[in-house]
Amino acid sequence: MKVSKEKIGPCEYVLNIEVEPERLQEPLRQAARRLNKRRPLSGFRPGKAPYQMVEHMYGKEPIFDEMLGRIGNELYEEALKQSELEPYDGTALEVVQLEPLTLKLTVPVQPQVTFDDYHKIRVKQKSVRVRKTEIDKALAQIQEDNALWVPVERAVKMGDQVLIDAAGTTDDGNKIEQQDLTLVTSEDMAPPEFGQNLVGIKPGESKEFDSEYPADFRDEKVAGKHVHFRVTVKSVKEKELPALDDELAQTFGPYETLAQLQTKIKEELRERRKAEVKDAAIDEALDALLEQATLEYPAIAVEREIDDMIQASTDSLKRQGFTLEGYLSMSNKTMAQWRDEMRPRAEKRVQRALVLAEFAKAEGIKVEAKEIDQEVDRLSLPFGERADAVKATLSTGQPLRSISSDVYRRKALEHLLAIASGQAESTQKAAETASEAKESSGKGEA
Repeated sequence: MKVSKEKIGPCEYVLNIEVEPERLQEPLRQAARRLNKRRPLSGFRPGKAPYQMVEHMYGKEPIFDEMLGRIGNELYEEALKQSELEPYDGTALEVVQLEPLTLKLTVPVQPQVTFDDYHKIRVKQKSVRVRKTEIDKALAQIQEDNALWVPVERAVKMGDQVLIDAAGTTDDGNKIEQQDLTLVTSEDMAPPEFGQNLVGIKPGESKEFDSEYPADFRDEKVAGKHVHFRVTVKSVKEKELPALDDELAQTFGPYETLAQLQTKIKEELRERRKAEVKDAAIDEALDALLEQATLEYPAIAVEREIDDMIQASTDSLKRQGFTLEGYLSMSNKTMAQWRDEMRPRAEKRVQRALVLAEFAKAEGIKVEAKEIDQEVDRLSLPFGERADAVKATLSTGQPLRSISSDVYRRKALEHLLAIASGQAESTQKAAETASEAKESSGKGEA
């Protein structure tokens, strides 16, 4: 079998394969017999018709297709071995001509990554500071979460909770009725004029007004339509915030005083900010690693990443009760357009993953079994009584592989940050230094 290869793009080759006719004689006869068994010829028992008659009746192509179905993988593996290529992704043989049998194989190969000198990468983490205004904002949110709605005998204001009966007629004559509807008036309501028109109405009073609904409104009955409403306000409630004192702190958690709660909030904000600063430093170090790297990868790597991103989006939409088709329709996009939008982000993700994987390999990053067990325990713990069942699920198959991959990636990123922050020496650099020292010592002894 003759195999020639030609590079046609980054990490992508075309193999031209010519198979010697004598090698195919027996496989073709066997293929013709199998074909004849499934599609017998008149006057012959299934599988017993002469080769030439089967070829005359059905043509050469079905016989060759049948043959390649059996020996195609053998030819594929042999071609890869001769070309010394390591495929990145599976690909199919293409028939160029039948006699002599000439095949074409497009092979994306493994990405290539080389570094300049990542040991010199340096990043500086910002100092962490928690301002009083941030603590005050967190306390205000606690007040909001513990607020009560108190009935009032006055006209509606923005921010009130109202109980209403609403009857509407769309511009195409459809009727809309909602009884005992509770909502909170705000400028963010859609359409905004609905909430604005409720302002000033007293309990027991009614008002008529018009609203224009946006085309992408969630309720298809009114989406993009003009609606005439008659609304009756049945009750009005205003929000009453609890006092910011020790009693509120005690209802929020195991705190005796407001001061203790403030201290805890400050600690949590500081830890959150430290994590954000650390994540930003890791991003900076990873970008620096990518910037000084030279990499080549097949186009299919980006397409596979886009596939993964689409699947993640599909799963997320499904959890929210939506479909991918519905999202694309609402966004007025085709799948091809959406893939094109994703491509720059997917390309960056592929590049980051490749340089990090090569860095981890160069630095000898390894994950111990106990580290994976600890991560499984951490992920299972929040499930309480179901923790053991969740742990059993996470400890096998794809969930375990995913966890192992996450731990490995996190460990590599931590090591990269330690090098970039000057807190640790590169394992590779240390090995080089030790080797140089050993050579120098050997020369001195000589």
